Amino acid sequence: MRFLWAYFFALAFSTGWASAQVIPVAFTAHIAAESLESTYTFLWPGSSPKATLIFIPGGEGRLGLTPERKNLGGFYAATLKPLSDSNLSSGGLNVVVFDSPVPLPVGTNYPVSRTSTEHLARIESVVRYYKANYGVPVWLMGHSNGAVSLTEFYSMLQRENKTDLIAGAVYSSARNGARFDSKTQLPILFLAHEQDGCAKSTNYNSRRVFEEQRSSNKQPLNYVLIRGGEAQAQDVCSSGFHMFYGVGPQAYQAIEAFILKP
Repeated sequence: MRFLWAYFFALAFSTGWASAQVIPVAFTAHIAAESLESTYTFLWPGSSPKATLIFIPGGEGRLGLTPERKNLGGFYAATLKPLSDSNLSSGGLNVVVFDSPVPLPVGTNYPVSRTSTEHLARIESVVRYYKANYGVPVWLMGHSNGAVSLTEFYSMLQRENKTDLIAGAVYSSARNGARFDSKTQLPILFLAHEQDGCAKSTNYNSRRVFEEQRSSNKQPLNYVLIRGGEAQAQDVCSSGFHMFYGVGPQAYQAIEAFILKP
């Protein structure tokens, strides 16, 4: 009976009909670390997954997930969850939200906290976990400060000759200074909102990074400028246009089209 239950659990995980859940990923890197806690991740399994999208949040990167959490709202529900839902999309993506167990200070000019060996090792452990458990390509999406995590992680993969760990990237409302180098050979979708008022995440910067990549990166690239939506009476770097408020479908349809393009 024990083996039968194990079989059904594995089947649910691999086919995507398991419910949304928080999954802890063990921290196994043999390095000095501020915290040895597991990395909590929130999973929306796709109904017929062809790829897994791992999302690295902006801000200080810490959502405070707990094991009993069953859903996420706001930006996550509007822009990410639909990618796993066959009623709103093809359901072809597992969506994973990465939650840092320690705050990642945003910094004045550049969030150097996102360059730490511990942070990058946590991202790698999560990528390897979901790649092993689903057996489909893994894409990494970094939003705002999370784009620094994305580009720093890819730089680490280049140094260590491990770039095959991820299949592509989504560079979204990116923090100024987050850039890929001229040796990058990776499919990348660039997302930005035409009315983003965050001075630390300008469209000018993201467009420049896109143009740099077009001159050297031979893999598929696309730049999508989101239009419409609404501003909110909050910090412009954590709400409204910067977070694609009111235009989630434009963002998730662009993500789905790029990742699942034949």
